Amino acid sequence: MNKKDITRDRMIVIRVSIYEKKQIQKNAETYNLSISDLARQFLVNGQAWAKPNGQFVHDALDRKMLIGLANNLNQLTRYAHQKKELPVIIELLNKINKIFDS
Repeated sequence: MNKKDITRDRMIVIRVSIYEKKQIQKNAETYNLSISDLARQFLVNGQAWAKPNGQFVHDALDRKMLIGLANNLNQLTRYAHQKKELPVIIELLNKINKIFDS
């Protein structure tokens, strides 16, 4: 479903203190989202999917990257079994481990 096809005609009102509102605005700016978008993502998904402005999140790999790495690892494993070149694959896996350890 396209984002433009969604009609958002219902409201949820919550009360916050002035301090909480400032914190919410700061968090929305950090993620480059409106307060509504930030709140909607947290309320629907339990977390916001946007990445902080100008920062790379090292702690959690996004899902697409993880799927891509898994697919590449499966392809390398199949290739290693077909060509019997396990030392090359082990060297590549060691390089990947070094990247994640740094």
